[in-house]
Amino acid sequence: MKRAKIVLGLWREDLKSKLWMIVAVWYLMGMLCLLFSAKMTIPEGEVRSLYVGPGNTSFFAVMILLGILMGIGAFPYLQTQQKADLYLSLPFSRSQLFAVGYMNNLLIFSIPTVICRLLFFRISLSMGYCKYEDSVRSVWAGCLILVLGFLLVMSLSMLAALWTRGSAYVAGLTALLFLGPGAGLVLAEKMLVMFGSSFYRSEMLEQLKGYLSPVSLLKNVTGIEEYADGAGWVMEVHLPYLLYLAAAVVFLFLLNLFFFRIRPAEPKRGAFTFPVAEWVVRYGCVALGGVWFIDLLQVFSFGVFSWAPMIAGVVISVPLIHGLVNILIARDAKRFLSGKWHLLIEVLLMVVLIGGFSLWGKWERRIPVKEDVALMAIALPALQSGDDGEQVLQNMQLTGESMEAAYDWVNKDYGEESAGYEFLVKYEGTDGRQTYSKYHIPWYALDGFEEVFVGEGFKEGTYQALRLKSMKYYEIRWTNGIESYTLDLAEQERQELWEAYSEDVKGLAFSDIRQQTPIGRITFASTKNQGDVTADIYPGYEGTCALLHEYGIASQKEIKDYDIIKIVADKYLLTKGLLYQVNSLEWEKTITDAAAIETLSEVLYCEEFCEDYQLNETNLQMEFTVYYRDSDGRTIDVVKCRAQADPAENEVLKELLR
Repeated sequence: MKRAKIVLGLWREDLKSKLWMIVAVWYLMGMLCLLFSAKMTIPEGEVRSLYVGPGNTSFFAVMILLGILMGIGAFPYLQTQQKADLYLSLPFSRSQLFAVGYMNNLLIFSIPTVICRLLFFRISLSMGYCKYEDSVRSVWAGCLILVLGFLLVMSLSMLAALWTRGSAYVAGLTALLFLGPGAGLVLAEKMLVMFGSSFYRSEMLEQLKGYLSPVSLLKNVTGIEEYADGAGWVMEVHLPYLLYLAAAVVFLFLLNLFFFRIRPAEPKRGAFTFPVAEWVVRYGCVALGGVWFIDLLQVFSFGVFSWAPMIAGVVISVPLIHGLVNILIARDAKRFLSGKWHLLIEVLLMVVLIGGFSLWGKWERRIPVKEDVALMAIALPALQSGDDGEQVLQNMQLTGESMEAAYDWVNKDYGEESAGYEFLVKYEGTDGRQTYSKYHIPWYALDGFEEVFVGEGFKEGTYQALRLKSMKYYEIRWTNGIESYTLDLAEQERQELWEAYSEDVKGLAFSDIRQQTPIGRITFASTKNQGDVTADIYPGYEGTCALLHEYGIASQKEIKDYDIIKIVADKYLLTKGLLYQVNSLEWEKTITDAAAIETLSEVLYCEEFCEDYQLNETNLQMEFTVYYRDSDGRTIDVVKCRAQADPAENEVLKELLR
């Protein structure tokens, strides 16, 4: 009983030393509740029930901030020698002192957080932002994840505080522990790209990014980057990250306890209390800084791998970073060249890293033989499909004859090491291994892509609009780059329009894309904040255009059909610089002659529909500004346009291009 009272007294004394933490946590949580309850309306595009889910950005930011501050201040008596001597001489074991400090921090954060989360939920229910049965699970998951995330951040900053002395060193080491793994993995990916131009991404590296980087781990477990409502948060998707987070918290708890127990009461003079801390900082900084410097120098090889920047990067960066770290540790500029054994180890470390990346890059670039490929995916970034290349690779599954045609087209020897057209490929082997590659091929190689384009699975994986099913929660908008309308349609009419569009896309040939420019665009806009889907309209989309005409939209109206006042033509001079292309205005001409305007307008297209210029060639040196009267004839509007690369029989365009 007496022992329990003594421990309780220690617990109270520790709380007294952390009054600032208690005030800060309650203040921040209270302000979040106050600001949320004061909202009378929700800004457009903001997902309402996201407030009650684990992905709440406000709670996420507060968790990071408080985790860092409370981890650094977990054992305030270690900051001064006098207080350290006093506390460590008390009749308590190091383990008891650690447990009291750790548990107090946990209680100080978790109690206000859980209360505030439940208040958020109650406010959301009362204001009709969410439903109890849909969101209650994600509310409790959010409480658990916030507490575990806080413990992860707190443990990292606590470890930094145990390893170092001085506020600046603690802050620097905290940043290194928190951001270093993520930065290292990003630099590793850059190194893999250096060792092979066909490398796109590594499935193994993506897995490591998701788990080893504290920032990425917290993002993945909370789902903070998912634009979905809180009720749709799925535990099964985030469970692997949650289990790993819990394991990391336990591991860091034991690691901190170990170093707390062996931390000397009177640390040696210097920045670090343990040699291992100095090694982490020294070799971590050299590895990160050296690889970053090599990547910086590699820019000057113009995309072609060269050993010269690699060797120069090691020779320059390693001694420089070594000297700077020496100065920071010793606080003496005279120690710049000291620690020659450390310098030797750092050079060997860089050699091992470069060799490892070279072998890893070769392994990742292995292309399986056709017999070992179960499915493929190909993404042409120039196609305006509504998805980016990464999404296309995930959604497409080419099998059977479609896969064989794609494999043959990709792996054909075109006789050119480097060419202008870029596309992405994913191979999935029969063993489940996935290989991602990036290829560059000559322009004429696209002539053989027709068989892949019309094959089963390619369009479904490429065009996002084809993967929609029901139009119940969508509205439809149309634009031709000049006029824009939101169609007032019933659900059945919207469904019919989507079905007509789907049939037109399925009948689209690859040659149509290369020879034609879209004449309009449909947007399937979600009314449930699940993201909008855009879909281009080509001249041959007869079913889509017929329905739009029936709904009162002049879908085939082109620029030449408007009352054009004048056209301003700008000719740009494209000059290749050292690292990038420079555009400078060469001349500008204003065309007001009615006959010339009529002739030129036949080959002009709205600039926003010329984004896939790699497929349907447009003249990048010419830009046209068209001044036209609107439908009422009273207002003059402006639209930016491009012209076809080949002037054909258009005499006005030929004259301008001379």
